[in-house]
Amino acid sequence: MLPFLKQPAYKPAETGPEADAKYKRLRLQVFLGAFIGYAGFYLVRKNLSMAIPAMAPLGFQKTELGFVLGLNAAAYALSKFLMGSVSDRSNARTFLPLGLILTAISMCFMIVPVQFIGASHKGLAILVMGVLNACVGWFNGMGWPRTGSRRASGAR
Repeated sequence: MLPFLKQPAYKPAETGPEADAKYKRLRLQVFLGAFIGYAGFYLVRKNLSMAIPAMAPLGFQKTELGFVLGLNAAAYALSKFLMGSVSDRSNARTFLPLGLILTAISMCFMIVPVQFIGASHKGLAILVMGVLNACVGWFNGMGWPRTGSRRASGAR
């Protein structure tokens, strides 16, 4: 595991009235962070499906682009399966934003095969779109919620 993704050191639970006020504020921060983070993942996951009708005049067929979408779905499903256990062993404060950033970067490069490779080299363009969209799906799987922290179960 990369050092910046390692879980922070274990801290014993705090008690008392100060802790109640602190935890109330932290619960709201965690809720808002998770809500905004997961909403961000959903905003970038299915962008290509909305762009497919506009890509037909550029020379790309729906069946070819359906292949690209299929790679995204396969990578997303596999990533959800694997990233749940990886996220359990990672620092959620860095793991979720890292997934969002990598997803956004991958999606930003989706214009390259359309604009610079184009339909004149359609096979290469579809391959590059497929690889990029598979990366989008894989990094989107990093938004899969934690399955249960080792700390929550009492283990260190």
